[in-house]
Amino acid sequence: MKVARCLIPLFLLHSHNLQPTTHNPKTLIVGAGLAGCTLAWRLHRAGLAFQVIGSSTMPSAAKVAAGIINPVTGRWMTKSWRFDDFAPEAANYYAEIEQMFSIRLYHPLPAVRFCLNADDAKRAKRRCRNPRYDNVLDGFEEVPSENCDFENPHGSFRIEGVAYVDLPLYIQSMRARLLAEGHYEDTVFEHQALKQNESGWFYKGQGYERVIFCEGAALKENPWFNDLPLTPAKGETLLCRSDGLDLHGELHHHGKWLLPYPDGSFRIGATYDESDLTPESTEAAREELCEAFQAMTRRPQALTILDQPAGLRPSTTDARPFLGAHPRKRGLYIFNGLGSKGASLSPTLSRELIEYIHEGKALDPDTDIKRFF
Repeated sequence: MKVARCLIPLFLLHSHNLQPTTHNPKTLIVGAGLAGCTLAWRLHRAGLAFQVIGSSTMPSAAKVAAGIINPVTGRWMTKSWRFDDFAPEAANYYAEIEQMFSIRLYHPLPAVRFCLNADDAKRAKRRCRNPRYDNVLDGFEEVPSENCDFENPHGSFRIEGVAYVDLPLYIQSMRARLLAEGHYEDTVFEHQALKQNESGWFYKGQGYERVIFCEGAALKENPWFNDLPLTPAKGETLLCRSDGLDLHGELHHHGKWLLPYPDGSFRIGATYDESDLTPESTEAAREELCEAFQAMTRRPQALTILDQPAGLRPSTTDARPFLGAHPRKRGLYIFNGLGSKGASLSPTLSRELIEYIHEGKALDPDTDIKRFF
């Protein structure tokens, strides 16, 4: 995927002149995935010196993620946690990045979800009557359209506020810019080389006041935070074409989701596997997704598979992210556990973490790792 070139020097993109972090970086960010890159941009916009270390060769969920922002998810069709806070800030954040980098990241699109059984239909009707869902649900449709290509014996409903973010392009563009400006070292971080001293932390000849770990599923290798209950889950999707299927530019959810792209291709997703944490794609996942695709359509569809991305979601036992300070090691922080909703969560939570560190503002108790201590 080609990285769009930014024509504006990074130091001109905010009101503070950011000095090269090689002089005196106060903050070390470990990890250059979605969490690390978003946190780096927030620090940059605040005029705070930082350095990012993380290998682009390491498995990263964001490099293969669909980046879907969806207000109503799960079997129970519940409104996503803090969606009304996260969604507007995410839209504004990605719009800013788009303008600065001259790329397209944020793609709003209509969405339809099909009920799989009578219980689904009852639940959907209740949700559509609930005032809390007024801004995200657009009524229940009992009778399927004659032009619908999908099985629909139980009705469907439309979801508003849906979008997808091109996370691979976001990560690639952000890393390229940070690297060009000297703020990013594309290398594997060695935990054993990080030492505490009287002024903070020391890593390979450079001192830092604080270190923020944004390592995703690699958290298990972290000697300071590996006791947090991260539950990585492997997810695989298929990038496909099907000449006989027209998604009309809409996200379709029918057990699995189908995400359309402007070039006519689409993604089918996603699998969920906590037992296989290898980074490679599998034949079992391919079969599962292909079978789900054929089961949701009214007639057999020829399917051409273009790619099969696989990644590890950094999920948590309570489905809430990890933010905050180490309870015993001063100067160590964590930003992790974004799960499958990182596209919507990361802009707001990165800001909240920086405000917690630099302004003393309290974190949301749902995200603060104090809940485990």
